[in-house]
Amino acid sequence: MTTPPWPATPSPASASDVVSAPDRLGSAARAAGQGSHATPLADADGVDADALRGAAGPGYAGEWALFCDYATATDQPALPTTVAALTGFLAALPARPVTVARRVRAIAAAHRRAGYLLTRPDTGPAASRTHVHAAAAPRRGDPGLMIAACATRGWPAGLTGRRDAFLIVLTESLGYPHRAARQLSPADITVPIFGPAGESVPWLAGRPVPSDGDPRTCPACAVARWLDILGVADGLGRGSARMALTAADAPTPTSPHQHTPTEPARWRAAAVLLPAIDRHGWLDDYRPISTRTIRARLRLASGRAGTDDLGGEPHDTPPAATDTSRAHRSNRSRASRSRAG
Repeated sequence: MTTPPWPATPSPASASDVVSAPDRLGSAARAAGQGSHATPLADADGVDADALRGAAGPGYAGEWALFCDYATATDQPALPTTVAALTGFLAALPARPVTVARRVRAIAAAHRRAGYLLTRPDTGPAASRTHVHAAAAPRRGDPGLMIAACATRGWPAGLTGRRDAFLIVLTESLGYPHRAARQLSPADITVPIFGPAGESVPWLAGRPVPSDGDPRTCPACAVARWLDILGVADGLGRGSARMALTAADAPTPTSPHQHTPTEPARWRAAAVLLPAIDRHGWLDDYRPISTRTIRARLRLASGRAGTDDLGGEPHDTPPAATDTSRAHRSNRSRASRSRAG
């Protein structure tokens, strides 16, 4: 085991301290000044070492404690930290890529729980996932028109349509490479945070989702619509999702904007953000759609964007030809067992 090149500090706080740490961190972090990186949180008034140690939660206690040791020894802020402190920490204690990635996730988790966004460098192991691949996903057309061409209601058209609209936001509006889009998880989403124009919009891996004046073409609305129905499908089941989409209304130019998912945030418990969906509306809960499916769904939306009238709800083609059949096979057997029982 490699010994860190800085003085050792006490071990992480107990489990009970870790659970209660975010409550103690919230007011103290705000008191320290969210926009300032000059003072480590450990030195802020009213914040003890245990509160700082528990900032990342019990799942990342070891990794976060290691970063706190480095920040203390080098007299740099831990929460919120700086790009220099983050890159310096990773350079001072090299490790396998999987270990480095976990350390970065721990630091990001501590910031998220305290109400911050972790500022990342443009390159290196701590870079945002939008910079992981040099080549961005190819643009296919106007993202707003592609979003509007996706169904938002009906079964299962509304389910696949809302997922595809979210996919368009990731790959066309934000420029995520297809492989990076597949890897995003609910932990990468932060809501609500005020956007550049003062509006409340979701953030994906440290990047604000853009908004548009028309709710039909608005990327932020598309994200909220998908997260809402994903939470219903994942948390309450397929039947509840079907009822919600059957009763839903398609957005119009005069519809109110919805940039923030509704509560409770059941989508936080989903394993993946881009699940495969079969023709019957069954989700593959633990495996995202393939890059081949991503390309096919984007081509479909791009083609519709050039021909569909935004005044009506677009049609939807059954996704069986493009979504993986794994979800259909596994869930068909599940349905058979349910009928037999």
